[in-house]
Amino acid sequence: MKFKLLVAGFSVLLALAADAQAPSADKAAASAPAALRYPLQHGFQIVRSFKAASDLTGWVVKDPDGSYRLLYSTADGRTLIAGDLYASNGDVLSDQYSAQYLPQPDLSALWPRLEMANSISTGAAANAKSQIYVIMDPNCIYCHLLWKALKPYQAAGLQVRWLPVGFLHEDSEAKAAALLNGGSDALEHLQQAFDEKTESGAIVGIKPTPEQHAQLEANLQLMKDAGIQGTPGIFYKDSTGKVVRKDGMTLMSELPGITGLAAQPETDPELKPFEN
Repeated sequence: MKFKLLVAGFSVLLALAADAQAPSADKAAASAPAALRYPLQHGFQIVRSFKAASDLTGWVVKDPDGSYRLLYSTADGRTLIAGDLYASNGDVLSDQYSAQYLPQPDLSALWPRLEMANSISTGAAANAKSQIYVIMDPNCIYCHLLWKALKPYQAAGLQVRWLPVGFLHEDSEAKAAALLNGGSDALEHLQQAFDEKTESGAIVGIKPTPEQHAQLEANLQLMKDAGIQGTPGIFYKDSTGKVVRKDGMTLMSELPGITGLAAQPETDPELKPFEN
């Protein structure tokens, strides 16, 4: 798979300022390993590097669209990694690095936009005990797994508002438009019959109307402005009322904190890898 496809759509339109002790972009580029040659040849720029866990080197790069992201190269310099990094104790190292090396958007200012965004509501319809927002792509397998993980919490009083975007596959936008058109029933069907082998949501896409296209573009822009590095993108308020963002599939142990509800039993074997 071409490198750009590995990270396409995970845009973060931020103004990045490297600290005074950070290696300069020129020095970082001069010392770049072989694994970075392909992206550098296709318009990516190195902003800085840093030491990461397990002898990995972290790289803050700027893509041709002007977006910033984190990548990691192995000690031999021959392999490039894009995505979440987990420590053996379950800590999400990539979240820590993002907080340390990338500026964070004002999530509290984005919350009203989440409330007004075009979404599909599932779970508790009235008198919900808690509410979260999830940005999802119809063909995202981790969104599918999160949907499974949240089922018991929805039965316990959680309301989930799913904000569809379409960028992972060529038919993602058409499927996202079908979700906007069909609502919660369409979302239920998409997830119930999700094809995990091909990572394909079980819904027939439709040609987006101009209005639907604008709605999906607005959701995608919200994803970018929030600094989401990959779907699903989860937003919730913690016990103090602070808006929190979570990138990617969550661990089962994190769900009570995310949902504000007591831990619910999980029996789906596909969720075992996310227990700690």
